[in-house]
Amino acid sequence: MSSKHNVKSVAGKSLSAVIEQLGRSKDEQALPRIFEQELGALLQNLLLVISRHRCSFDFLLAQHCRKKIRPQLRQVFWWALAEWFFLDALTAPNIVNIAVEHVKQHCSRQEAGFVNAILRQLTKLPRDSSYLRHFSQVPEHVQLELPSELYSCLQKSLTPQQLRHCAALWQQPSSVFLRRCAGVQAPPPPSLEKLAPFNWAPNSEVYLYRPDNDSSLRQILAQPGQYYAQDPSTLLAPTMLDAKPGEILGDLCAAPGGKALMLAEALQGKGQLYCRDRSENRLELLRQNLQQHKNVQIEACDALQPDLPEKSLDAVLLDLPCSNTGVIGRRPDLRWTFSRRKLQELIVLQAKICRQSLKLLKPGGRLVYSTCSIDKKENEEQVAAILKDNPGLNLIKEQTLLPDKHNDGAYAALLHKGEGH
Repeated sequence: MSSKHNVKSVAGKSLSAVIEQLGRSKDEQALPRIFEQELGALLQNLLLVISRHRCSFDFLLAQHCRKKIRPQLRQVFWWALAEWFFLDALTAPNIVNIAVEHVKQHCSRQEAGFVNAILRQLTKLPRDSSYLRHFSQVPEHVQLELPSELYSCLQKSLTPQQLRHCAALWQQPSSVFLRRCAGVQAPPPPSLEKLAPFNWAPNSEVYLYRPDNDSSLRQILAQPGQYYAQDPSTLLAPTMLDAKPGEILGDLCAAPGGKALMLAEALQGKGQLYCRDRSENRLELLRQNLQQHKNVQIEACDALQPDLPEKSLDAVLLDLPCSNTGVIGRRPDLRWTFSRRKLQELIVLQAKICRQSLKLLKPGGRLVYSTCSIDKKENEEQVAAILKDNPGLNLIKEQTLLPDKHNDGAYAALLHKGEGH
């Protein structure tokens, strides 16, 4: 088989795989993060490009076609535009021919003719990623590659400058960060670059992973109790809780376990940490991450129906389900699962979980409310509502981290329960 034929064969398979994955997601579920099959790396790259550039792809399509495009055809166009503007393995005729043949087989000959006509026009644009410069009056949400619904919501939480900064970061690949576990004495491998301490977690050692030939990321993480892959923003909540040896702690939305691991380390083998999560599948990873700590109890439990006695915990970490707007850079597809309806449902759920969790605190206890969102409705406004509904609760401090070069976005608030409550 010639190399050209093989490239076209792989490309055809990648188109089918892209459409399969997008069809499964339907913008309701996040896309898979790891693909084991033959097309793994290529498929991952295509889905990342499409997730990051769907807004501008749709804008291009709207400039060339006034008729409504049904979802499966639109996905074919996304694949073709990703190949044309961001990958370089296929020529324009090959991209058009592969797309047209796919539509002939899976749709109709009439639609194949439509795809052929549109793609021949679009592939006349210069093959570079700054294709929007050829058009005037491009809406700002398209320039920022944000769905209009997400864009309008974020406008209420961020300044224009902050929004532009976040959007630009979200178009770049995210770095990999590792936290050095407590007590590790061995020198770090050469592929890890130590970063300056972060002001929200000054005692945590964080490293930037830079691939080299000596130590792969998998090799580093395979050493138990040495390093944990963890974005610096996730250090905010457990550091704010300030757990002490001998305390009784609860991490009630604990999986996959990065924050729980920090709490277990802070206890130094004294006291007790109760880890709960409603997902049994995610608990397996949690157990692996905490297997070296014997004063940790891990059970499947819905935070809406806690299994721990009331007034039994000195402190609670509550890393709540949220819109995940702070981690769009790491998971570009999450911008497409966002909706106002889902946001409102999450806000209601967060309040219910917090209400139940506060019952578990001893008088004088503390709770850290945490999200990986940068939407004020889930953060400052939610905490203000919680304080209003709980007169014996006091806000000690709160902090928002906006996405930056070395961290995702996050929010945490430290709440104190009065002695008489």
